Amino acid sequence: MINPCGNGLIAVDKKAAQVLFLDPDTLETLDHIGGMPVLPHELAIDHERGLAFIPAFGDGAHGNNPNPNHFVSVIDLNARTRVADIDLTPLEAPHTLRFGPDGLLYVCCENSSALAVIDPETKRVTAVLPTHSSNSHRLTILPQRKLIVTENEEDATLSVIRIGDDTVRRTIILPAPVAGIEHLPDEKFVVVTNAFKPSLFLMDVDAGELRQEIALKHHRKAAQIVRLSPDEQWLLVIGDFEPVVTLISLPQWDQYPVAVGNKPMDAAFRPDGTTVIVANEDDGTVTEIDLATRKSIRTVNVGSGCETLGFF
Repeated sequence: MINPCGNGLIAVDKKAAQVLFLDPDTLETLDHIGGMPVLPHELAIDHERGLAFIPAFGDGAHGNNPNPNHFVSVIDLNARTRVADIDLTPLEAPHTLRFGPDGLLYVCCENSSALAVIDPETKRVTAVLPTHSSNSHRLTILPQRKLIVTENEEDATLSVIRIGDDTVRRTIILPAPVAGIEHLPDEKFVVVTNAFKPSLFLMDVDAGELRQEIALKHHRKAAQIVRLSPDEQWLLVIGDFEPVVTLISLPQWDQYPVAVGNKPMDAAFRPDGTTVIVANEDDGTVTEIDLATRKSIRTVNVGSGCETLGFF
């Protein structure tokens, strides 16, 4: 069984279609798995079974992926090997995937307007949940409330699905197209990034309404990913094709910018809450940020262009 306290670090190198195993202390590359299905994008880690699940989205981008893929690859974290490719056919373009409180894995399949539900024990698709949107690219799961919320980027909507009911509970209309999503600790609100300008939409899940638009003071362009730290003290907002991230303290909502590399894509918080590591896809680097000082402490060359990281 994998220790969930951060004894290992995995990175998905999208540009090189490979998976990297890094030393969590030095960030040195220790091993790799090449020849991943095109193109590996995101990551979900099953700590109980010592597995990582990595979707192959295809060679396009959100809203424009004419050659979609249909696999979720399974990585054995102990053996550092690819042990299976779960075929989602007829579902296409798997992207963000998250474990629900029921232990099942929920995968956005953008081109299919649906979520695939995977049993990590059998490594099989057990259900398909329609989202009624052609652009369901990312999702967040509210575990206490047993809700899935997908952000449907170009459609400018959110789909809310109740786990166990497996139907769309409601569709929430957003003020503009969006690019990323995260829920807040109280699970009453989700935060989504405005794809048109540097701001966040604070959305009331039950009312289906915009409660506040929060300007990102240190971004010139619209942001993309937003991540909540495991200790729920920080919200990390990552610039879209802009070398900056913003750390937002909760619940004060103070904003602290940190310079990173080119095209920052995603990040992983250390389980001990000390730092966060940002993957800079265009630089082939990662930048580690100290959360106490809110400053970059090192930038290390890693692979050709990583998108996603995860501790195990």
